This record gives sequence, structure tokens and C-alpha cells, in this order.
Amino acid sequence: FFRPSIPENTMLRRCAPLLKVETTRIACLAGDGLGREVMPYGKAVLEAISSLTPVSYELVDMKCGFETYQQTGSALPEETVNEIKKCKASLFGAAATPSPPPFGYLPPVVEFRNKLDLWANLRPMRSVPLDVVGGRNNVDMIVVRENTECLYAGKERYTQSSTSGKMAVAERVVSEKASKRIARLAFEIAIARSKKRGRPGHVTIVHKANVLRLSEGLFLDCCLDVAKEFPDIYTDHTLLDSFMYKAMAHPVDYDVVVTTNTWGNIISNGMSPMVGGLGMVYGINYGANHIMAEPIHGTPAHLEGKGICNPLAMMRAAAGLADRVSPGLNLLGLFYKAVSEVVQNDKKYLTRDIGGTATTEECAAEVMRHFRAILSQK
Repeated sequence: FFRPSIPENTMLRRCAPLLKVETTRIACLAGDGLGREVMPYGKAVLEAISSLTPVSYELVDMKCGFETYQQTGSALPEETVNEIKKCKASLFGAAATPSPPPFGYLPPVVEFRNKLDLWANLRPMRSVPLDVVGGRNNVDMIVVRENTECLYAGKERYTQSSTSGKMAVAERVVSEKASKRIARLAFEIAIARSKKRGRPGHVTIVHKANVLRLSEGLFLDCCLDVAKEFPDIYTDHTLLDSFMYKAMAHPVDYDVVVTTNTWGNIISNGMSPMVGGLGMVYGINYGANHIMAEPIHGTPAHLEGKGICNPLAMMRAAAGLADRVSPGLNLLGLFYKAVSEVVQNDKKYLTRDIGGTATTEECAAEVMRHFRAILSQK
């Protein structure tokens, strides 16, 4: 920590042993494919925070994914779930899903949400200096996605019809309880963002109540009921297809977007090019007793084993997780600063998907060099 320009009293404070708070256990579930490739870089973010700040993390490796399913019959075995419950938070990588998947197979992230009741999925869509990586400047929206119902709950079955033959049926359940719960969280987030940014908050409800009149109609009605509790937040609502058109054209017009499970996944994946692509976007899954962070890029086979995938979504996920379990240190803000410095300083340290030539390792190493320096100055 010694630097000639640092005053003597600051040097003494920096060199004294850090007074550590209680250790937080974090489960690390790499999964398959790219999940295994990027997990070390997420762990590097957490390890740097643990060594250079007063917080302390114990990282516990656990198995999940399609390979685990082939070995045990479950992508997220019950013994793994029991171990996860002993941790305050989890960092998840990615899991392979063959096409078509075996009957009864659920990706571990879906089982994760169901078994730990992770009812809210937050996906921040935030720009970095995009003169380098493409996309749009000044995008700063957050997608607030109900996480336990709708089609992504995976409640499917086969049935037989005398006229149509074999049929596949998916249950699309939307409840008042879950809808009001996610709406209230969205408005609370809008209030917090409004105070931080010094401008009025804005919540957009995205739905398809014009076609799915009962399920989406109930969701819309619940959100509008909750909106009455927050008169200082500007509220509007729009159809999914209309939203995608408008948001792709003018993404800076949106602040907090609240929607159902399936639409939330479509919106955040579809909007990712506005902030540099899937290699830049992560999600945080919330429940009453647990938090799980993940990159949203999955594990595309054409990138596996080549050492060229973008590690920043995973690293952002780790920083976002740390920011939640260790509040008050602005850890996510500091990590964003490190990424911005790398983006602005030298394009060669960026991976190919965002306009550079670096390998996964080279990109991660440079970001970590900046992040450690920033943490050391705190």
C-alpha cells in the first residue's frame, strides 16, 4: 500500500491490519461450459474485496448443471440445496441445456429459484463508455422480473386428445400475491434510484393483457393497485411488443421496468445490445433468506474452450452480489469504475464481442488490476 504521495498518517492507517467483520459464506456453483470458464474471475472479484476491505468471504464450491444431472438425476441435488441454505448468498455460472432436453430436466437456475423461493430477479442494464464497445450511452434501467410464476416456472405435462393426438400443456400461473410483491419491490427501487439520482422515479409496467386477458390482466391490475401507494413515482404501462420497439429506439427513456417472468427474460436479453451485449449483463435473484447472482449469457457451445468469452458479466455479478451482502462500501460502483477505466484506456484489453482483441484471461486480469488499485485507495 505504500506510495510516496500518500501522507504519513494515511500510510499508517492503510498498513494496519483490517478490522474484519463476520465472515459471509458464499456458494460458488460454476455449472457447465462457460460457467466453469468464467467462475474463477467472479471469485477473483470476491477474493480481492475480502483481502482489501473490512469484509470477509468464505467461498464454497458446489456442483450443479447438466453434467451433475447425468451423474445424479438432478441438476441441483437436494444435498447441494441443503449446503446452499447454509450460505448467505450464491454465485452461479451457467448450465448446459441440450435441445431437446430430457423429459423432466429443469435447468439448475430454475430449480434454484423454486427451491429457495428467489421470487425477484433484478437485471441492471447500465452503459459503460460506449464509444469503444458500441450500443448506447447513458442507458441506466433495471428490469424487475417476477421469478417464480408464469411459463418459466416449468410446469408442463403431456396429454392426449382424440382429435389432436399428443399435446404438450404448460401452466401459466399468475397470482395476486406474487404480482403485488414484485410491483412493490419495483416501486421501492424507483424511490431509492430517485433519491440517489436527484430526479423523479419512473416505473413502467410491461404486459400482454390485450391477449392474455386473465393472467396478464391480473398482473397489470395488481401493479396499478400498488402504484397508488407511491404517488410520487410516475407510472405508465405498455404492451411487450410496443415496449421492445420503443426501448430499442430510446432506451434512456426508461428507469424501472416491472414485468412477469417470461417477459422479463425476453426484455433483458433483447435489450442487452444497448449496453454492450450479453457478455456485460448480470442478474440478482432475491428471496427472504438468500441472494443469488449470475451472468445471463448461458453457455453457447461455439464459445466454449476458446478462451475468448467476455468475463465482465460474471465479474459484475460478483461485484453486485458483494454490494448486496456488504452494503455501505459502494463495491459495485467501484467495480464499474474499474471497468470504465479499462474501456477508456486501451481497447486491446477488451474481448472481441465488445470491440477488442483480448482473451478472457487478459481482459479479466486488466480489470482486476484496476479494481485492486481502487480498493487499495479506499
